Amino acid sequence: MTTAALTSARAPHRSSREEGGKAHESRIGRGGQKLGQVAHTSVMVDEVLRTLDVHKGEVVVDATAGQGGHSFAILSAEPHITLWALDADPAAVALASERLHKFGSKASVVESNFDAVAKVLKKNKLETIDKALFDLGWNSGQLLSGRGFSFLHDEPLNMSYGKKPASGFVASEILNTWDEETLANVLYGYGEERYSRRIAKAIVARRDIEPIQTTIELVEIIKDAVPAAYRHGRLHFATRSFQALRMAVNDELGVIERGVGAAFEHLSCGGRVAVITFHSIEDRAVKRLFAGYVKAKAGRLVTKKPLVPTRAEITTNPRARSAKLRVIEKICNE
Repeated sequence: MTTAALTSARAPHRSSREEGGKAHESRIGRGGQKLGQVAHTSVMVDEVLRTLDVHKGEVVVDATAGQGGHSFAILSAEPHITLWALDADPAAVALASERLHKFGSKASVVESNFDAVAKVLKKNKLETIDKALFDLGWNSGQLLSGRGFSFLHDEPLNMSYGKKPASGFVASEILNTWDEETLANVLYGYGEERYSRRIAKAIVARRDIEPIQTTIELVEIIKDAVPAAYRHGRLHFATRSFQALRMAVNDELGVIERGVGAAFEHLSCGGRVAVITFHSIEDRAVKRLFAGYVKAKAGRLVTKKPLVPTRAEITTNPRARSAKLRVIEKICNE
């Protein structure tokens, strides 16, 4: 299911990627530092460095810069490269630029969603790249951005990563205008929410009284719609619904396909793309994409099975526990 398909249907305790616990992006000196009020820890830094295998003179794209943790680690390990870091969030661009300032002209930070990789490369006259990294996890500063990502704070229901949502609509529009069946499909398809139909029905009933405008309003609707036992489970009862809405607003599956696809297309022979996912929906999408390249004899899997964080990393950074790293190398047929 894609956001494009959903758009046509419009009507006239904690998870590892959600709130609580430590931010998924703080390895002081390697992948992180304290920026503002949020300490970020880049996940699987050692695995990324090992599998990307960056060499002197290469062009590297960090397509999801966040606060610059992975970019910092890559440049620290091999400073004699050219690195382009992309992020749709202006606040993240500012933080990444500050962090990478020490590397001078070797690092360029661009405000752009990663599905525009091809446009960024063309604009900067780069025909090929050698390595690309996509970390699809949270930039933890976004939970404090006031855009409705957090179900712990009362905020407007926006949920767009950038100034404009990749899908063309924000979360409040989905909640207040989409029909009940489509809402249920969004919650189940993007969030794997088992009570998607009950929640969708409750949303429609509430908006018939008054529009749904804030995160806390939505949390209360979800709370009243699900069974009591579900409200007290290990996972916060609003996690899956918020994930689903965020994915729809930002067209996350479509962006993954377009962004990773563009990066792979622009790879030099022997170049590599690494992708870190944080939930099964993303991981399946990346697995299918990579399998297609292998079947077409255009790529070779560097990681036969996805790499996962070490027990030591999970101990120091519990939010890394759901991370999976897949890496593919481009094969050029003679």
